Amino acid sequence: MPTNNSEPLHPYDPHRYMGTLCQVGPLSSRVNLPYANHSGGRVHHGNRVACGEVGEFIVIECDEIAIFGRILDVRLPDRERLSVEPGFGDEDDVHPIGSIQLLASFNLSDGTVQSGVARYPRLGSRVYSAHPTLVHWLVQDSKGRKASSDGISFRFASLPDADGAVVGLSPEQLFGRHCAILGATGGGKSWSVARLIEECLCHNSKAVLLDATGEFHTLADERVQHVYFGCDSETESKGVEVVFPYHDLTENDLFAIFRPSGQSQGPKLRAAMKSLKLAIADPNIATSGIVIKAEKSKQPFEESYRKHVSTVESLDAAFDISLLTRQIEEECVWPTGKFANCWGQSNGNDVSWCVSLIYRIEDIVQSPEMACIFKPGTTKPLKQVVNEFFGSNDKRLLRISLQNIPFTGNSREIVANAIGRNLLGLARSGAFRSRPLLIFLDEAHQFLDKKLGDEASRFSLDAFGLIAKEGRKYGLTICLSTQRPRDIPEDVLSQMGTLVVHRMINDRDREVVERASGDIDRSAAAFLPTLGPGEAVIIGVDIPVPLTVQIDRPNAEPESRGPDYQKHWAVERLE
Repeated sequence: MPTNNSEPLHPYDPHRYMGTLCQVGPLSSRVNLPYANHSGGRVHHGNRVACGEVGEFIVIECDEIAIFGRILDVRLPDRERLSVEPGFGDEDDVHPIGSIQLLASFNLSDGTVQSGVARYPRLGSRVYSAHPTLVHWLVQDSKGRKASSDGISFRFASLPDADGAVVGLSPEQLFGRHCAILGATGGGKSWSVARLIEECLCHNSKAVLLDATGEFHTLADERVQHVYFGCDSETESKGVEVVFPYHDLTENDLFAIFRPSGQSQGPKLRAAMKSLKLAIADPNIATSGIVIKAEKSKQPFEESYRKHVSTVESLDAAFDISLLTRQIEEECVWPTGKFANCWGQSNGNDVSWCVSLIYRIEDIVQSPEMACIFKPGTTKPLKQVVNEFFGSNDKRLLRISLQNIPFTGNSREIVANAIGRNLLGLARSGAFRSRPLLIFLDEAHQFLDKKLGDEASRFSLDAFGLIAKEGRKYGLTICLSTQRPRDIPEDVLSQMGTLVVHRMINDRDREVVERASGDIDRSAAAFLPTLGPGEAVIIGVDIPVPLTVQIDRPNAEPESRGPDYQKHWAVERLE
């Protein structure tokens, strides 16, 4: 091994010898573990040498190549299984065998590391327990990954078995090819998100956090800008209220909110939107902002339409929403009247078909919970806040709380998708080339793989999926956090170059993680249900081996704990 100070001790330390290989396979091997039955293991230079425990990292001697692996299981041959029972046989006359998962290879001459097996070891190759500093070096300081002395390193976790050795990963390793934080409820996902955000704040970064539940209101750093939708609340006392006006949505977004039936109501709604757009572009064809069609000549409307066709056919919702239901009624006319170039009289059948849509629109538009969309007033729109945030040198994180947007009409998902669509549009225009933007999307399963509408008019909320697929080349990356990996589209999860996987109990979720990452198989995934709170396995394209770490406690812990039943359910006992 080279003498560079950044590189670890010699990996073949005789005092860390464990055994020899007795079987070699393409993905795993077996090793004789003569010391595995010794209780307590051994200690060398203050470091415990387990010599045969499940989960222990090992090094296999293979000429100038060292093979790095991990013990998956330890067992005795069937004929010796009773020898470990007190009073049966001789304890020293046992021959434990361990299964090893082969993870990576590193060249002893130049310190280069590569995932997978560069050369297979031979039968009888010696196996050593990996020194903790070797594990640390493989991830952080190996050649090709070591940052310069002034390079950026995110130090957000430690190695549990290496006396708390700090794990430092570069932003390229974590976010260069997108990142996903996965795990069951209570596993520590929110801690990971909070720690990564705190590390981002230490550098000249720009990040946006979409906080679905409001739990990250605890971030008190002055470099964080808090904004929220809806009414004031105690948790958002330090934030600024914003709105997302309906005219910043698209026609398809409004279709998803109002949910017209495809065969009868959908065409009338779309026609009404186009008429109201034309009324704004050419007020001469309208009466009080409404285009009246019953028994009116088509010629003025058609001439104005040809003149303003680009405005009318645009996908934005630039019209007066308060006039929409009245305009729908005006669209309910017979196609022709007494004269060929005139509309006919009002069609009562069409009106009756649209009554439920009209009532639904009125109810949604007038709803107090939807005021942040349909009654924005003079409150500052989110688009303006986003533009000001990008132009500010003082603020590094924009936290957008979505907790007060109702789920009515899928409004929360639609607004979040519109935010993502706006950010992707800015990225495509080159806004993030010189200063990359990172999006933290909490509770990502709420916003991905959503299809709204019926079979006749179905709309996909695909903004964040598109960011995952094409945003990286524009300087826009995403960090997903979810407790339901199975609800994330596989084509999106497969784009995540780095996975931070906390405790995961559901077997379907583990299977999704296995398919999304080529660096973890079913054997390694079996460790996921046993991870403790705050523990996680980091898997990445630029991380040579799956690594179990303990996430550091964030300075500002998210408010994600459940109710305190002991406090709230306590009653005085009657004597």
